Amino acid sequence: MRSDYARTDPERAAPTAVLDTAVDVLIPGLGATFAVDDKVTLFAGVHKGFAPPSPGLAAETRAEESVNYELGVRAQRGGVSSAVVGFFNDYSNLFGRDTLSAGGSGEGNLYNGGRVHVTGLEASASWRAPVVPGRLSLPLRVAYTFTDTRFRNAFQSRYGPWGTVAAGDELPYVPRHQLNASVDLDRVLWRARLDATYVGAMRTVAGQGPLVPTRSTDTHLVFGLSGEYRLGGTAGLFVSIQNLTNKAYVVSRHPSGVRPGLTRLVTAGLSFDVGP
Repeated sequence: MRSDYARTDPERAAPTAVLDTAVDVLIPGLGATFAVDDKVTLFAGVHKGFAPPSPGLAAETRAEESVNYELGVRAQRGGVSSAVVGFFNDYSNLFGRDTLSAGGSGEGNLYNGGRVHVTGLEASASWRAPVVPGRLSLPLRVAYTFTDTRFRNAFQSRYGPWGTVAAGDELPYVPRHQLNASVDLDRVLWRARLDATYVGAMRTVAGQGPLVPTRSTDTHLVFGLSGEYRLGGTAGLFVSIQNLTNKAYVVSRHPSGVRPGLTRLVTAGLSFDVGP
């Protein structure tokens, strides 16, 4: 139970509202796998998603509920590990979270978004090339995600990134295309890695049709470089450079205008392994 009191009632003599905040929910899930052979596995799953509203929110704030489906395949052939997964999330109510990372003001409020469909595909592959067998290897990795989001109802929201929503609008701050790739050089005493991350432009306010530059982020490709060297025992040296080319790009337009991505950042230090 939640009891609200007026500020003029410091003795808490008479509540202005009494709300039942108890939640009872069944969250089922079902998954299955099928081994085609010793190299290929099929898998599928159906799971219910649920997130309760936090205490202290408006009485009309409903729980976040969804039914989530996935279907995919994993394969291992010729030293290459790969996976392809399709997913569909059917929200009967989606939360809008007013956090800084989600483009909000950071107050932590939750807002009802109603029905939303999220459809996507994930694909990944990795391969460790034995450049010098037993001494030097070249691990390669790549992963791609496509995501399509759609509101299924129209409404007016006090949550800034949503605003006036029409059925068919895309969610803000969800990129349609994301890609990450990396290549390593591994030896016994040292490792070096070059990685690249691509993120397509995304809306900063719910909408549909072509992206408007003043209401979207920038497409960006960012490189990183890192390395480690073992000194012996449990000690090691490390260095990393994020945004190697010092690329400038817009990652958000909320809550107070344009926000840039991380500029070039160099980190170096000494590490120790602890434990048994």
